[in-house]
Amino acid sequence: MIKDCFFSVIFLLSVVSSAGAQSPLISAEPPKNPEIARGVDAALKGDVADAEQFFAEALAKKPGSRPGGIDAAMAFAAPEFEFQHFGKLRFWLEKTTDDYPKDPEAFLLLGDIALSDGRLLEARMLAEHASKLVDVFDADLGRRQALRIYTEKLLSSVAEQKKNWNEALSRLTTLRELEPESGEHLYRLGIVQFRLGRKDEAVVSLNAAASKDTKILPALIVLAQLAETEGKTDEAAKLIAESLEKDSGNPQALVAAADLELRWNQLAKVKELAEKAFKIDPTFRGALMTLGIVDLYDGKFEDAEEKFSTLVSTSPEDSSALIGLTLALCEQADAKQLRRAYGYGKANAEKNPGSVDAQITLAWVLIKANALDEAEKILVREFDSGDLNSPGAYYLAVVFSQRERKDEAILFLKNSLATKVNFPKRVAAEALLKNLIEQGEK
Repeated sequence: MIKDCFFSVIFLLSVVSSAGAQSPLISAEPPKNPEIARGVDAALKGDVADAEQFFAEALAKKPGSRPGGIDAAMAFAAPEFEFQHFGKLRFWLEKTTDDYPKDPEAFLLLGDIALSDGRLLEARMLAEHASKLVDVFDADLGRRQALRIYTEKLLSSVAEQKKNWNEALSRLTTLRELEPESGEHLYRLGIVQFRLGRKDEAVVSLNAAASKDTKILPALIVLAQLAETEGKTDEAAKLIAESLEKDSGNPQALVAAADLELRWNQLAKVKELAEKAFKIDPTFRGALMTLGIVDLYDGKFEDAEEKFSTLVSTSPEDSSALIGLTLALCEQADAKQLRRAYGYGKANAEKNPGSVDAQITLAWVLIKANALDEAEKILVREFDSGDLNSPGAYYLAVVFSQRERKDEAILFLKNSLATKVNFPKRVAAEALLKNLIEQGEK
């Protein structure tokens, strides 16, 4: 499976922004109640009976409070466990539904897990059951309100994933009433309104969301991005033009528009928009990132190095900037720069093992260093996991080509070029494919 590539990074980051992404419905907090804390410690040690006793004592002191089994489950979800104890997490949630069948929260958390796994029917059934429990839950009215919000979030998320836009509209309208200051609810409401063909309403909701959360892009840019993801390029272009008239002073909007132009291979327009954004706000990382990407497309690798070095110097953990710097260095046909590229690429890949972009960037450096075995191992692993993107497919084709495995190289080149998404090596991929096909015809 070939996925879209890193070098639509600004677009991807803006679409899947913290505002638009589904945030956790309920977050785990360290238990403040001493009985709950002791119960969690017992649960972590495997002392179920002792944990149950502590949790029961806590509820006896404060009826209607969150059952301790939920805190025990959350403890097993701590980052240091790296999801190695998911069975124990689930055990405590399911046990809580048995021990406290009138409390909605464990049902909602199980529904949230089902949703994240794509089991929409199960998620919906658990959420609907929890909703009935919330309706009659009167032991703690403050907690009841939080649980009602959680329920509506879960049900609206299910509706959105099932593309049941009318139900999603109803649920999100309710959420807006429950939490009128939430930018996230307004953002999601605007998206659903657009899906239903209510553009004017969507613009109002999205602009209201942006007024509450500065991470949210202006409405017309968001709608253009949505239209692009649906393959409606003409509509996206019109929305971009409309946005540039209204949001010309917003550097975030300019960079988001630039990234759409990048997908359409309009590099001159990309550079113009990014330079304008940089002039408005020289501290805006998105503008400098986009300008660095343009340099990579243009083959101006030293210029790209300078820009990405600036980004890395101010944010050493920025994986996207590290990827850009690694690529800029390894393309300079200089042994010293290649060693530097390997250092950056290897460190980034180790820090971000789940990032396909970090992994394939390291593979490209290895190809440049003629370490084909190591590069192929990385790229095949990403392919086998279904995560290989367009540049990664090109890199693997280069490995196969150098090893005279022309049929495999041609296959991956075709996969690399099958998507319309742009990437810096697209022209090179087209040239290599043409060359290999011509060789086969001789």
